[in-house]
This record gives sequence, structure tokens and C-alpha cells, in this order.
Amino acid sequence: MLTTFIVVSFLLIGTLLHLTLADQLIKLDKATLTKDAQIFDAYVSGDVHVKALIKSYEESYKSSILILNQQDEILYKSDGITKQHFDNFIHKYTIKNDDKVNYRYEGAIEKSILRYKNKNTVYILSDNTTVNEIKSTIIKYFSYALLCMLPIIFIIVRYVNKSYIQPIKEVTYASRLLSEGNYKVRVPESSVTETKDLFKSTNILARTLQDLNNEQKLQRNRLETTLQNIPSATMLVNNHGEVAIANETYINLFNKRQPIEHGHYETVIDNKYIKQMIKEAIATEKPVNETLNITVNVHKKYFDVAVVPVLSKKRKKIEGIVIVLHDITQLKSLEQMRKDFVANVSHELKTPITSIKGFTETLIDGAKNEPETLNMFLDIILKESNRIQVLVSELLELSKIEQANHFEMSKVNLPQKVFNSVEVVHPLAEKKNIKFDLNFEKDLYVLAEPSKLKQVVINLLSNAINYSYDNATITVKVFQKDRNCILEITDEGIGIEPEEQMRIFERFYRVDKARSRDSGGTGLGLAIVKHIVEVFKGEIEVESEVGVGTTFRVILKQHLY
Repeated sequence: MLTTFIVVSFLLIGTLLHLTLADQLIKLDKATLTKDAQIFDAYVSGDVHVKALIKSYEESYKSSILILNQQDEILYKSDGITKQHFDNFIHKYTIKNDDKVNYRYEGAIEKSILRYKNKNTVYILSDNTTVNEIKSTIIKYFSYALLCMLPIIFIIVRYVNKSYIQPIKEVTYASRLLSEGNYKVRVPESSVTETKDLFKSTNILARTLQDLNNEQKLQRNRLETTLQNIPSATMLVNNHGEVAIANETYINLFNKRQPIEHGHYETVIDNKYIKQMIKEAIATEKPVNETLNITVNVHKKYFDVAVVPVLSKKRKKIEGIVIVLHDITQLKSLEQMRKDFVANVSHELKTPITSIKGFTETLIDGAKNEPETLNMFLDIILKESNRIQVLVSELLELSKIEQANHFEMSKVNLPQKVFNSVEVVHPLAEKKNIKFDLNFEKDLYVLAEPSKLKQVVINLLSNAINYSYDNATITVKVFQKDRNCILEITDEGIGIEPEEQMRIFERFYRVDKARSRDSGGTGLGLAIVKHIVEVFKGEIEVESEVGVGTTFRVILKQHLY
């Protein structure tokens, strides 16, 4: 660019000089011819002195002269030329008759013509090679000068490029890399005084940024390590409302299937009460604490939620928000269990005990002497006793499962175990003319306690049979997805209301209490299933539509080795 600029400037100066000198020479030629014409205008036919002067002028300047009087009669004419010759030459130009002086220069044939009108009309046709000669000379010398200047220009430009432009490009490239986060870049220091300080400053900046970046990474790693090892679900939100970091506990509990980093808390957090707490903490710039009941998958959990604003050193600006959710479900469950256990057990035992007591008193009062009444009452007493026994057995079973210290885990073929369980409940299904649609993938293994896994499947299949209509179909699928083994049991039964779906895994909770009691249910079956699946480090989900049916989904980690 610099070379082009210099060469173009040089050519523009030469062209300007070329045109200016040519224009000046033409003006000078016009002025000279005009003065000569004024002299010739004084010519009177027969004046020997003026005629001799004209002759001498013609020879000296290689000119042709024509002088006409006011009647256009020829007073003087150069030898060997006619008036027609002047007319043919002048005809190429537009000459106004009222102009006193008219001048034209014909560069192609190097001729100048001037018409001067005063007393007489004087025409001078003169050779003019000076203009073209000057033009040629200017072009020649400027060409020589340009050819001589080109090597000098090349050397200067190369020096400027090497000493200034190239170093600046290197610093620019290094700065771009620094802006992209590559803090290891360095530039070789220059020996040129003007750029030496720039190179040194750039390298100092790069080293400083690298040190700061390393320190920032160290601090972030410490923070992430601390957060990841905190058992509570923790999230940090920056001053723009974007999630800066969330620990594994939070992701596993609330956002297991989607990334949340850099997302806005309004879209990441589903719970409206937590959002309200964040807004309150921002507005008041004070910590906010609440105990919330949050549903995670199908489980109801209790969290002690703390939302703490992070203020700047001068406490004038919020730099972020820390959200901590401490799981107190177990504490709440134990507390609630202590409250509900006596009430639930007494409620479940009240009916059979009342029946046993009532029928026993009736027998004592004399009914024992009637054989038919005696046998009927004893059958009822036996049935209610069995019911109490089942209830106590399931409570003990649930207690053992919660302790989870007696399970002997082993590699279990899940499709085979499900098929065996279907065979066990098949007679119960035949009573209602219910058919099974089985769809199993082969060789899917899980780590579980075989008898407890079978208990889970039988319990879910029994529920599907009990809550399905006659002549229905129960679909049982076992398949692999995302390194998980999934068991799905779908019935065509009564379905479960949406508000009840969250409670079916609670102890003693029944969807259809009358049907459950008639079938001998205690309301502990799904609670036992949930606890067994949790001991296997799995998950259980439910999907249901009233009047259409229900799907229970058990998700267990695939055991590959």
C-alpha cells in the first residue's frame, strides 16, 4: 500500500506538472502570436519595411501569414499558401466572429493558429513543436526518476514493514489470541526503539493474565470441589440471573436430564416458591429461609431452603445469589412416622380386632352352642387373625428393607425373573380372564437380591390384576435404554387421579380403599416396592390416566460385568 501510494503520488505530480507546463507554454505562445499580430496589423500594402519584417518572421518561426483588410481583400499573403488553406484549417474550430483574438493549438500536427481582428484581420499559422517536446522531456525524465526511485522506495518500504508493520501485526495477532483466552502466547522482543516497549508490555500483560487465569482456575477448582462434596443441593446464580454453577446433588435431584449451566434461573428452577424466595432476597438484600415440600420424580421430599444474596465489598451491589437446599426428608419422615405409626397401625388393626372381639363375645354369650354359627364365626375370626398377621409381617418386612443390611446382592437375569413372576400370578389373572402381552429383550442383567426383585415384580403384577377389569390385557416390557434396564407394567384398569399419583407410595395409602380391603390389601405393598427399588439404587415412576390404565416403570442400572 505504501509503495502504491508513493508511485501513484509520483505519477500524479508528473501528470500535473506535464499539464501545467503545457498549458503555460500554450498561453505563452498565444501571447507571443498576439503581439506579433498587433505589429502586422499596422501593415499597409506596399510598406517595404513591414513586408521585410514579415518575411524575416516567416523564415525565423516557420510561419505563414495572411492579412486581410476590412473588405476581406488580401493585403499580404505568404508565398506558397492560399486563403483557402487557412479556411480549411480554421474550419475545424468554432471561431466566433465578434472575438478580437482567437487562438487554437493542434498538438497532433504541432501547429498554432491565431486570428487577430482590429483594423485588419491577421492570420498567423505557425509551427509549434515546443509543447510536445516539453511534454516528451517531462515524461522521459519523470520515467527515469521513477525507475531510479523504485529500488529506493522498495528498500524504504521493506524496512518500514520489517521494523514497524510486521511487529505491529505480531502484537495484534498476540492480542487476538489473548482475547480468546490463550494466555501462553508470547511475542519476540523487538530491537526497534519505537516498538520495543510495546513488545515488552504485551509479554508482561500475557504473563499477568496467565497468572490471574491460573489463580482463577485454582479458586474455581476449590469452589467446585467444595460444592461437589457438600451433601446439600447447591446452586450459584450470577448478577444477571444466569446459573454459574450447580453441584451434582442439585443436578441429580432436580435437573437430571438437561444441562442447566448458563441458563436463567427462571427457566431452570421449576418450583415457584424458590423463585419467589430469590426475588425476595434480591429485593431485600437479606438471606431468606423456608422449609418447602418439593416433589422429586414421584417422591415427596422436604428441604430446608436458604437463599443468600452475595453482596459486593461495599454492600452496594448484588453480585450473585446462593441457593442451598438441605434435604430434611428423613428427619421429617422420622418425625411424621412417629406421629402416624400408632394412628395408622391402630386404624388398620381396629377393624379386625373389633371383629374378633365382637364375634368372640357373641360366642361366649351362647352362639357357640349353634354349630353353623360357631363355624361361621370361627372362620371370620381366623380370617381377621390372618389379616392382622399379614399386616404385622409386612410392617416387619418394611422395617428390614429400610435397614437394608441383610440384602445379598447378585447378578440377576431381569427378563427371566419377570417371566417367572408372571407364571406365579398367572392363576390369579385367569380368574378374571386377563391376558399378558410380554415383550422382553434378552440377556439384561441387574445387580439385585433375587427374592426381593421377584417380590417387586409380583407386587406390581398383582396390583395390575386387582385393579384391571375382566378380559383386559396387561403389557409387560423389559428393555435396555441408556445403560439402564427398564421394566414397564401397563394395565387397562381404573387409573389413578393425578393428585393421588404422588401419594400411592405412602404407607397405608389406598387408591380404591374398598377394593383394596376386599382383596386383602394392607396399603403397604407399593411402599415396600419403593424401598426395595431404592435399596437396588434404582427408580420407580408411575404414569396413569383415569379410566384408561396405569404404567409402573422400574429403572435399574444395567450390570455389565
